[in-house]
Amino acid sequence: MAAKLSKAKRPKRRWIGFSFPSSIQSRKELEIHFGQFLPETIHFRLYDAHFFGSEVVTNYCELQSMKEEIGIGIVCVNLVDYDLVRDSFSKNDGDETLYSLSSSGKIRLVRQRLGLPKVRKK
Repeated sequence: MAAKLSKAKRPKRRWIGFSFPSSIQSRKELEIHFGQFLPETIHFRLYDAHFFGSEVVTNYCELQSMKEEIGIGIVCVNLVDYDLVRDSFSKNDGDETLYSLSSSGKIRLVRQRLGLPKVRKK
């Protein structure tokens, strides 16, 4: 069995907080929609998903004085793909739009900026 990679040798990641349309109401739908939004070569992992109508999203919209009907999510991408993903957010338009809200190398900071609760491990 191979030795575990040190933290410095592991691939670097970026977490991106984003909003998505209220028509998406499940993690599976969101993963499919996000996958269609990006080129096939980009690997991503959906961490948080808070859908329209939830207390978390309602609190975020009130805090930001937003009246849009949105959901909020956090996705993790590799650092090498980060620029391409951010470009995809800026080129995206239409009714089924995803908008980047925040990004960081630490998921804790993205959650903090979006006012999302800390996820507890069970």
